[in-house]
Amino acid sequence: MMPPFEARVLLAQAYWKQENPADSRNFLIAAGALILALVVYSLIKNAVAGKGGSLGQRRPQNLSGGAFRRRAEEAGFSSAEAEFLEFYARKLGVTSPQSVFGSKSLLDAFMRNAFKYIERHAETEDMAEEQKHRLFAIREALGSRSSSGSAPRSSRQLKPKTPLSIVTAKEAHYSSILIVNESRAMYLEPALDAFGSPIRVPRGSKLTLYFYSGNHVGYSFQSRSRGMVDIDGKKFLSISHSDRIKPLPARRHQRSEVRLSGRFYLVHVRAARDKGKVVKTVQVERAAVAGIITDLSGGGLSLQTMSPANVGEFVKVEFDLGAGQRSAYASVVRVSKTRNGALMHMKFVKASRKTINEIRSVVYGYD
Repeated sequence: MMPPFEARVLLAQAYWKQENPADSRNFLIAAGALILALVVYSLIKNAVAGKGGSLGQRRPQNLSGGAFRRRAEEAGFSSAEAEFLEFYARKLGVTSPQSVFGSKSLLDAFMRNAFKYIERHAETEDMAEEQKHRLFAIREALGSRSSSGSAPRSSRQLKPKTPLSIVTAKEAHYSSILIVNESRAMYLEPALDAFGSPIRVPRGSKLTLYFYSGNHVGYSFQSRSRGMVDIDGKKFLSISHSDRIKPLPARRHQRSEVRLSGRFYLVHVRAARDKGKVVKTVQVERAAVAGIITDLSGGGLSLQTMSPANVGEFVKVEFDLGAGQRSAYASVVRVSKTRNGALMHMKFVKASRKTINEIRSVVYGYD
C-alpha cells in the first residue's frame, strides 16, 4: 500500500499536468494559503510555549544582583544600602542598574517608587514606618555626600540677594540681605527695630555673619561694621570684606521651604532626686503661640512668630502636613529678628517615626 504522503505527491503531480491555466493558478493559491497557515500556526505554538524569539519578542531579563550592587557602590552607597535598594529594585521589576543609577532624576524617581511600594505592600504600619525610615536615611546620606561643591573663599564672591544672619559681639541676632557687593565693601539691608527704624551698628563693631549656599551648605566669616551709608536716599549697613570664610558642619537633614500654619507651647522640664535617682517631670503650658513654619526637615523646623521663645528653651510644636495634626518636642537653637517679629530655629528632641517620615516625604516631594 502506498504511503499517504507519496500518494499526495503523485496526485499533485497529476494535477499539475492539467492543461487548464486557471486550475494551475487555483492550485498554487490553495497550496500557498495552506503553507502560510501552517507557518502561522507554528509561530503561535512556539510563542505560547515560551520560545518567543520567532515573533520578535524577548523574554524579560532578570536583574543581575552583582551588577546592581557594583553600580550602587560606584554611586557612593554602602554595601548595606545597596542591598536594601536591590531588594526594592526587584520588587519594582527593574532589569537594568542603568535605569536606577543613570542620573540623579532616575535615582530619585526610583526612591519615590520604592516609597510608594512600601506604603501599599508593607504587612503592618510599624513595618512600613521602619522601611520608610531606612529609605529616607539612605536618601539623606546621599544628599549630604553630594552637597559638597566649590566653597566660596571670599565674601566678594557672594551674590546680591543672599540672605545673611548677623550676630554682634553682644550676641544680638539680626537677619539681613546682601543688596550690593562691591570690591571695597558689602552693603546690607539694615535690621529694623520695633518702630521700623534701622538698627544702627556702631562703626568698627565686630560682627559674625552666616549664610548658606544653594546646596544648603553653611558658612561663616568675621567682619566689622563700616557704619550706615546713604545710597540713592536709602540707608544700608556697610561691612568690610573677609577672605577667611569657614564652612559650618554639614546639615544632616535636607531642608525644604514651606509655608504652614503652626503653633508652639512652652515646655518646662524639672529634675528632682527621689531615692538617689534623678526624676524628670515635663509640664506643657496651656497657652499656645501661633506662627508660620517657613522651612522643614527631618531634624527640625523654623517658625516665624511675634512672641518667640528664648534660645535653649524647650517647646512642643504642632502642625498639620495634610494627614492630620502632628506634634513634636524641640529645643530652640537660634532666634533671628525679622521685620514681622522673629524666626525661631528649632531642633527636634522627641518625635514619632511616623511624624518624621511624613516630614521627609514633604521635603523630598514623595507625598
